[in-house]
Amino acid sequence: MCQKNVMLNRHLMEPAGGEVRVRLLDWLRHDLCTDADAEFGWTEDEVADLHDNTTIIIAADVCYDDDLTDALFRTLYRICNNLRLPCTTYLSIEKRLNFTLRHMDISCEAYNHFRHCLCEMQELRDGRTCFTVEQVTPSFPQCLLYERIEQLELWKVTAVPV
Repeated sequence: MCQKNVMLNRHLMEPAGGEVRVRLLDWLRHDLCTDADAEFGWTEDEVADLHDNTTIIIAADVCYDDDLTDALFRTLYRICNNLRLPCTTYLSIEKRLNFTLRHMDISCEAYNHFRHCLCEMQELRDGRTCFTVEQVTPSFPQCLLYERIEQLELWKVTAVPV
């Protein structure tokens, strides 16, 4: 689906010399898929380019399960620890209110876990990368037509090699 969207919108970036490549990023793996026979696998040159030139990572609406949220943050940590340049990751999340039997009340368990992971990342002191976390106020102009709901948040994680 991602490849199809890139193809449908390539007319927007090609005139300016832009390029988008779709590659597999499995959060449950401990490395990037460099199998030449795998669909959407990475070449060694692309992995090197990722590590040498990445400055922005964007993830939207990807945190809804604690195990996958943990895997996402492990993947971000691994990628950012291999980057040569400082990198900013933008994560959007919707606080989904659900009634839970555990609490017998409405809660936002996935959101609470996401916030816990953000705090852990900021407190991480491994001597390789320094992470700072801040919430971004959605006061910027809207380019796409959508309803900004109060439960939608944008977070900025900055990773700077030490």
